Amino acid sequence: MLRTGLMMLALSTAPAQAQEAPAPRLEAVDAAVIPIMDEGQFPGVAVAVLENGQPVHVGEYGFASLEHSTPASAATVFELASLTKHMTALMVLSLAEEERLSLDDPLSFHVADTAEAWSAITINQLMSHMAGLTHRFEAMPNGQFQIAYSTDQMLASAIETPLQSEPGTDWSYSDQGYFLLGLIIESVTGQSFETALRDRFWARLGMDQTRMLDQSAIVPHRAEGYGVYDGELARNRRVWQFGLTSHFGVTSSLNDLMIWEAELDDPKVLDSAVIAQAAEIQRAFDAGESCERWGYARGWWSHDVEGRQITSHAGYSGTAYVRDMTTGQSVIVLTNREDGEGLVSPMAIAWAAGHAAGMDVPEGGLTCWR
Repeated sequence: MLRTGLMMLALSTAPAQAQEAPAPRLEAVDAAVIPIMDEGQFPGVAVAVLENGQPVHVGEYGFASLEHSTPASAATVFELASLTKHMTALMVLSLAEEERLSLDDPLSFHVADTAEAWSAITINQLMSHMAGLTHRFEAMPNGQFQIAYSTDQMLASAIETPLQSEPGTDWSYSDQGYFLLGLIIESVTGQSFETALRDRFWARLGMDQTRMLDQSAIVPHRAEGYGVYDGELARNRRVWQFGLTSHFGVTSSLNDLMIWEAELDDPKVLDSAVIAQAAEIQRAFDAGESCERWGYARGWWSHDVEGRQITSHAGYSGTAYVRDMTTGQSVIVLTNREDGEGLVSPMAIAWAAGHAAGMDVPEGGLTCWR
């Protein structure tokens, strides 16, 4: 069995063109991250800990490609998976701030020929996973994903998928809802989802490595993807191509996401009110001892802890993001080992790295549901 523990002590350095000065390093963070990588069989990891948008630690560990022994670095491009959702939500909230749409608008105001069962679904319900929609919705002949889906095929499949509950009555995490938000963004802006986000956010911020997933594109520094199957590390063979991936499709590097975090901390392009709205809990859940209140906001989980507001989210491809919106501390984790049942979560790396860097969170993370 190929174990990543043999490689985890290899700490790489980002290409010279990616960084003008040596990245800040904290030995305590390295000491916290490396054992979790070994235990979780993560081939490669890039971690940033930031305070008020400025990095205090940039860690690069293991390999972006095991086949080619290519080190993981801050310039490695990873699939963000569901970290995409907070960008989708921020785009919708920005359009609402400009009064180009209302969060109370029915979905049918902006997407033609929708299912009759969707008539009561609002944009805000889509963002907060309160629309009654199922999670996965793509057609799966013989239980397998197709190699490619057009946006029209995805919408047709979504329309044929029965509601899980009446809109507004229950919470259920839903990729389908965020796919539909992408359609709304395209309808309101008259642009493709990727062009809309590039023009409004990425290009203006200089996020040159951020784009939507394109399996046919030649992307410099793109990481290979891996998974753990029956205890063995192997290529994950995630080669499906989807026409619209507003629910999971952004790819980016740690270098670009540090730019993004600096913007979220001290916005120049985004509106500060929009960032705050994205963190507002829309569906609260029973809280355990470590949180006063927690629940799902808009593209983020949100936690009220000892007078602080902490948002977080993970992505199935092996990513995690934690933001303390009160203190300005944050952690970004990008890996190339997908998540899965029984596996160490990339969120474990985020919590441990933040704790080691002095962030006021438990080493094992917040457990608001206990």
